[in-house]
Amino acid sequence: MVEKKLLAMITKKIARNLEFRHGVEEFFHSKMYPQKGVFLKKMVQNEIEEMLDHLRRIKSNLSSIQIEKAERPERVLRFLRTITKYHHVFPDSLVILTKKAKLTVRVLGQIYDKIPKKCKTYLNLKRLVLHLLEIFEGNTSLSCNSELNDYDLSELMDCLGKNLNDILMLLLGLTVDDSSPLTRILILFIKQLIIVQKKMRFLRYLYATEINGYVDYEKLEGLETRIQFMADNVGQLCFTIFVSEDEDESIYDIIESKSPYLLWLIVFVELEMKKIFLGELKASKFTQSKTFKDKKLPKGFSHHLHSLLVYLRNTKLKNFPNNVSAQNIGLAIELLLFFLDADLSNHVISRNWLNEILEKVGTIAGDVLYVIQKLLPRSISKDDISKINIYSMQVLEKTKDLKAQVETYYKSLKFTPSQFPTFGGLTFLDSLLRKLNEMSRSKSGLDFLMKPIFCNLEKEQSTLISILEKELSSLSSKFRDVAKVHHEHKILKDLQRHTINLAYEAEVSIDSIFAKYNVFWHYFCSLPTILKEIKKINVEVSEMWSADVALKPCYVAAPSKHMPTRHSNPVTDEEIVGFWDDTKNMIQYLIRGTYELDVVPIVGMGGQGKTTIARKVYNSENIVSHFDVRAWCIVSQTHNRRALLQEIFSQVTGSKDKGYKDDILADELRKSLMGKRYLIVLDDMWDCMAWDDLRLSLPVGKRSRIVITTRLEKVGEQVKYHTDPYPLPFLTTKESCQLLQRKVFQQEGCPPELQYVSLEIAKKCKGLPLVVILVAGVIKKRKSEESWWNEVKDALFDYLDRESEEYSHATMQLSFNNLPDCLKPCLLYMGMFPEDARIRVSTLISLWVAEGFVQNSEFAEDYLMDLISSNVVMVSMKSYNEKVKICQVHDVVFHFCLEKSREEKFMLAVKEHDNQLQLLDWKGSRVRFSFSKELSKFASLGSKTRKPFHRHLRSLITTNKGKYFDGIRLCQVSELRLLKVLDLSSHKVHYLSTATFEPPNHLQYLSVWANKFYFHPETHLPHIETLIVKSNATVLLPASFWEMEKLRHVEIDNAEFDLEEDRQGIFEGSSKLEKLRILRHIRFAIKEVDRVDVLLRRCPNLQELEITFVKVDVDVDTCLILESLTQLQIFNLTVEALSFVSELHLPSNIKKLVLKNCWFMESAISFIAGLPCLEYLQLENMKFIKRDLHFTLLEGWYLQDITFNKLKFLKLKGLDISRWDALEESFPLLEKLVIKQCHKLEEIPLSLANISTLKQIRLIECYGNVQFRLEASAVRIKQEVEEIEGNDRIVIITEGYYGNIRKL
Repeated sequence: MVEKKLLAMITKKIARNLEFRHGVEEFFHSKMYPQKGVFLKKMVQNEIEEMLDHLRRIKSNLSSIQIEKAERPERVLRFLRTITKYHHVFPDSLVILTKKAKLTVRVLGQIYDKIPKKCKTYLNLKRLVLHLLEIFEGNTSLSCNSELNDYDLSELMDCLGKNLNDILMLLLGLTVDDSSPLTRILILFIKQLIIVQKKMRFLRYLYATEINGYVDYEKLEGLETRIQFMADNVGQLCFTIFVSEDEDESIYDIIESKSPYLLWLIVFVELEMKKIFLGELKASKFTQSKTFKDKKLPKGFSHHLHSLLVYLRNTKLKNFPNNVSAQNIGLAIELLLFFLDADLSNHVISRNWLNEILEKVGTIAGDVLYVIQKLLPRSISKDDISKINIYSMQVLEKTKDLKAQVETYYKSLKFTPSQFPTFGGLTFLDSLLRKLNEMSRSKSGLDFLMKPIFCNLEKEQSTLISILEKELSSLSSKFRDVAKVHHEHKILKDLQRHTINLAYEAEVSIDSIFAKYNVFWHYFCSLPTILKEIKKINVEVSEMWSADVALKPCYVAAPSKHMPTRHSNPVTDEEIVGFWDDTKNMIQYLIRGTYELDVVPIVGMGGQGKTTIARKVYNSENIVSHFDVRAWCIVSQTHNRRALLQEIFSQVTGSKDKGYKDDILADELRKSLMGKRYLIVLDDMWDCMAWDDLRLSLPVGKRSRIVITTRLEKVGEQVKYHTDPYPLPFLTTKESCQLLQRKVFQQEGCPPELQYVSLEIAKKCKGLPLVVILVAGVIKKRKSEESWWNEVKDALFDYLDRESEEYSHATMQLSFNNLPDCLKPCLLYMGMFPEDARIRVSTLISLWVAEGFVQNSEFAEDYLMDLISSNVVMVSMKSYNEKVKICQVHDVVFHFCLEKSREEKFMLAVKEHDNQLQLLDWKGSRVRFSFSKELSKFASLGSKTRKPFHRHLRSLITTNKGKYFDGIRLCQVSELRLLKVLDLSSHKVHYLSTATFEPPNHLQYLSVWANKFYFHPETHLPHIETLIVKSNATVLLPASFWEMEKLRHVEIDNAEFDLEEDRQGIFEGSSKLEKLRILRHIRFAIKEVDRVDVLLRRCPNLQELEITFVKVDVDVDTCLILESLTQLQIFNLTVEALSFVSELHLPSNIKKLVLKNCWFMESAISFIAGLPCLEYLQLENMKFIKRDLHFTLLEGWYLQDITFNKLKFLKLKGLDISRWDALEESFPLLEKLVIKQCHKLEEIPLSLANISTLKQIRLIECYGNVQFRLEASAVRIKQEVEEIEGNDRIVIITEGYYGNIRKL
């Protein structure tokens, strides 16, 4: 009935046009018979032709503007003519057209409205639309599966050529701004389409005039299949671009994602034609055509052929039944992909050989395409199935023959190891050994080698890994044993460096194999060579060890004759400014205090003025008169016990060296100091060995003192007696400016016009006297020129590197040399951050772990504290529990890291317009980019090199100094298969998917910023440990999220678990993320609160969790239970709408709790107070509710008898309360109170004065009367403490909106 009504309605509408009355009768008749599709298709074609004819006729009477409006419908109609006539050739396009039918109708309707009225007379658009809907929505065309005859195939190529011409005209109209990067991309695409159009025209001519009719049909079948596939892709591209005119899809996204391999599909056709001409048409003049004679393949052939094979495998082949042909073709595709993953830039490989292999790959890929097209779902006879099976077996055999040829060739090549940096020493070796051990125990990484076509490669690969692990483990043990006996054996040191370099190469080779990148090169050439070299070293070390060579002294030249040249210290001026209070304090330490011998360590970074203050104290009148004898001795990193004893003995007694042996000299020194009050300064001490050599020679008593200057806090702690190490402060900006002016102008005084610029330069010196003095030396040459001062200010460290490089570099080199091998790469890595960066410790630790510098975050924290105690890294901010939260390095350290990293090829920092962009032979594995425009420059950095350096990058970090730009294109990221660290968080992208990083990959750290981030359900990042995503839109976490079992740190803005996907309990059946420690920014709807605990049970070892509840209804009573997370220490809960939190059951280990936007039941506070380990509590925008018969909003926070037993830090922000009642028992251990934006609070409870542990009250952004009241109550608390205890232990700090701070 429905069909009859529909037909009646259609008939009535169409019959109104008398011209088509006869056609309507035929149309009605066709609905009753099987040939309805053929007739309807013919009718639509006739209608389109009539419309096109009409538009052509009336164009002469139209204005230029009207002609322009009419051109667009012409383009669409011409394409519709092609697609309706040859729809059975375009199965993929037909699917798109069917889905887009309504859109197509809308497009035609909009075009119709824009056509001038006088053009509409004979354009029956409604009838055409009706017929198109009948074709598209009714899938009428699906009944037509006839093959194209030779005439149709030629005509199809003609039609597509015209459609391409329409596309070119359309795209040329978009190229307005030639300077735009996107316009340049468009122009390049247009050039490619022009080539496609010309080649299609030529191939059509060859097919129609030279091949068709002269070659048997069976031999033409492969060629025609390739032509039809090419036509399908061209048709899809044309349709997508036409539709993009009325959709939001960007033309640039289409260029990047839609059929990027059109030009290479034409190569497929050319290769098949070449085979026909050379085999069947040898006499033809076209056999010698450049198209078939030229052996040079088009640029990018390998890349786009790879894309096509992946498309065939993922989109086409996976939809077929698991029969013999599909299996054979699947294996052939896998092997072909290995060939195409070869490093085409490797200069060792013969270009001619490579071109020949790639041409064979292209030919076989064409055969693969032919079989897949034949396997398309349709009725195939048994004979055809048998024929296809035989053909697929032949394709597989061709790939195996090709594999054997490639294997033989790669085995004949010579591999030369690169010079990787050897920082990290045996620590890196340990990291690699752990990785090899994990690979040996796990078979998951060898899945790709389990295909039958790889025969016994899986076993061979496992054997290679096992042998490598065994050899490196043996060498690591021997090197450590040697270090215990003889630390400086030169030959063994060289062998160790060579071993570590080979270990880096081995990791690159293994990771490349597992990433399916250049597999044959690494498996058959590089890895065997590396293993051979390592075995050779192992034999050599074993022979040396067994021959006891390692135990024989390999003396370094006598220290007294060959100590490194010690540069004079410029920071020794007796009149140096600053340090007045420090000098006074030091003198008091030395004169007063214990009667016993005391050691006073002065600790600070290199160039901070330790020697200066010690010299000022040493020469002060009070000190000279107080001590009987004094001695000053420089220790440095290389010291000699006898030389130290003799130096002190000579200064104490005034006698010359008498040649005493060590023990006699020590005894003589002791006798000479006995009964005297002495002062000895040991300058620049690096370890306690020098002190151990001296201390037994120094008598105790008489208030004698030892002053030690050192850069190492640990040394200061170890040598101290009664006085704690004295941490030397940096100069203030004012003191730095005074020192700068004094050094430049001496007694003249600084001119007024230079006062401001001198202050700006002083600020850049960051309080380090060394830098101030070195800058003064540079400026002094042209001290009267203000322009010179400004020039130095703008490029301060560039001038220091040129003018004072020797000293400034040597100063930091001493600190660097003193670091253990395991800390050196950690320090140099600070150069991966921008200058003056305040670095989050959690980020730094995650990066160190991902880089393999340290095994886990616990060890990493120890490494950081060692760097801090060595005074090469500074603490910028601590958390409430005194743990370092943010750190940074001084500019001197930062520039040393950059210079040393470049010198050792550890890391390269590249700036926009930097001359370093010309250093195209960069061999390092880490790059930091600082571009203010777009990342695309990165892709071109290696374009002129034989081997683009970005191919083997392990780390890529982009920085932009806070300037964020949209529109960065990430298509090249997928090529960086060896990356372990990728941080693009300073560059915003519109869209990013995990599919961009399609496995296999080695990413362990990923940080990005995208408007939209999509977790592809079928892909995941198998090695990822840290995942940070800044996103404006909701990020759904599918079941594949739980497959990333190595995750440790997840921080994804607006992340939500895809609970729709979990209806069948998919999440419960998934793996547990047992290594996950930090999970931030997860969002739930309040109605899903019962699912929270179930989901988070999948993360049993979480230590930090941040949850936000959204989309809630009014009056929802919430009970949150998270007691299963027994390891949880930090919990942040936000509720973005009305919800009453009645109960909050948290694990007992919680130390830090942040609650935001919650409506909290008064009774729920007791749950929080009951947490036995709670030390930090932040309440933000909270409301307290009392529940009787109704809900009552409380105006105050009434604690009554509630006690927070362990709470040390309390922060109240934006609370809507006027009163706060608390007893001293409420917070017995409170140390710090912060109140921010509490605009109704009248006062701070006076009872807090009775809390003996309270040290600080901080008031932030409290204004007007509120500020006055809170300050007054805070002052009363402070005064009461002073009256009762007699001290001012409480510090009151106020802070305004713009950060202006004052103490009360």
